[in-house]
Amino acid sequence: MAAALLVAPAGDTQPQGGPAGLTAGDLTGTWAGTATHDGESQPLALDLGPAEGGRVPVSLSVPITYLDHVMLGRPMLTVHGDSVRLGPFAFIYDRESGTLEGTMPAAFVPIYSIPIRLRKTARFDLPSRAPLAVPEARPRWTFDAGSPIWAGPTVAGGLVYAGTQAGWIYALDERGGARRWAYRAGGPVRTRPVMAKGALYAQSDDGFLNALEAKSGKLRWRVRINRRPIERLPFSNPASRFDRFGSDVTVAAGRLYVGMHEGRVLAIDASSGRIVWEFGAGDAVLSAPAVSDGRVLFGSYDHFVYALEAATGRLLWKRDTQGAVVSTPAIAGDVAVIGNRCYDLLGLDVRSGDVVWKRYVWMSWVESSASIVDSVAYVGSSDAVAVYAFNARDGRRLWASDVHGWAWGQPAVSDGRVYMGTSGQVGYPVRHEGAMLALDRASGAALWRYSVAPPDSGAFGFPGSPALGPGGVFAGGLDGHVYAFAR
Repeated sequence: MAAALLVAPAGDTQPQGGPAGLTAGDLTGTWAGTATHDGESQPLALDLGPAEGGRVPVSLSVPITYLDHVMLGRPMLTVHGDSVRLGPFAFIYDRESGTLEGTMPAAFVPIYSIPIRLRKTARFDLPSRAPLAVPEARPRWTFDAGSPIWAGPTVAGGLVYAGTQAGWIYALDERGGARRWAYRAGGPVRTRPVMAKGALYAQSDDGFLNALEAKSGKLRWRVRINRRPIERLPFSNPASRFDRFGSDVTVAAGRLYVGMHEGRVLAIDASSGRIVWEFGAGDAVLSAPAVSDGRVLFGSYDHFVYALEAATGRLLWKRDTQGAVVSTPAIAGDVAVIGNRCYDLLGLDVRSGDVVWKRYVWMSWVESSASIVDSVAYVGSSDAVAVYAFNARDGRRLWASDVHGWAWGQPAVSDGRVYMGTSGQVGYPVRHEGAMLALDRASGAALWRYSVAPPDSGAFGFPGSPALGPGGVFAGGLDGHVYAFAR
């Protein structure tokens, strides 16, 4: 999701006019062209309606994100010589070529100054979009958990574990979906439960970390790790941070590593819940740390990726990515793959934090945590509504698959397939689908999907990460159900 698409800045309020003769009538119509960045270009178009009282209705079309004549508002138009100002857009009119030239507004493209060049044309239509013409799968079983499941399930030891918005953690039989046990946490569970050595660990929004007996659901210990309960604002609130998930627990060498909404990362003794060390970042840590070769790597809402010494929590390095980082680093040898909210997917050197490679995902936050198998990084995207495969060593793109919805979770990868959930929001400028999909791992081609109907309002679909087990592939839905599909 790129939140800026939901807001149209009011723009300049100066009166229109220009001594060089360029008028609002000259500008009325469709202006189409390209935006260019990092050697790549993407088409886009602005439709400018007739001015009324100096204000001009403006709509935007961007094929890469399937924005089709989306109304941005009625900003004030100002013209001074060959300079044109229209809300967040500022252009210079080149009379010789008949083009408007400027840069993409920061409200739409953070950080980078991306040049755009538009020429008046009769019309602009989005290219035809291939439908997902694949078989509709049928679940092997479903379980009604009674409340939205945001983070997705975990499969271990023949059981499927899932946490709900109502605060319940369920253990289900992997083969048939029968409930084995249920535990009520003190707040919503927006993290995936993690199992290690007979214990199940899950953070809940009341500020506690819960450690349970994995087979019975009996409480082992419960420790407060956030100083206050977590408050999540709905997507419709202008102040929302779109913090759909919290940090899962990462288990390594008898310790638990977990991130906090309050901006800290903790190392905790797995057997007792005792905090061994803590490290303070500049803002929220919304995803699980990664642990590799004595290092703890994590991203923060403060734009940085950090590397700490696992034994002590001592800072080894930090890298400013220039955009909020809300996913877990995926490590392939000496490279950590991670995305951010200024549309970059990065490969960082694990030892130094240096940027090894960078790929731009046009007009789309990269919220998904990558899964790396055989040096290939599989990762989802937000407004780009695609799942990608990249060479994890050099960032070369291998394929991209249009999945018709926000792909926020971590892909589940088998020998031949990539499984991913998609979601949408009723009333969003682009219609998205909520579905579970299976993609061919070699090509990205869709093989099957299971779709859910959108509700009357709000978010829907499968925002979390699917999980693989011997009994199938498992997903949690915002309709409150756990689903099992054949692999």
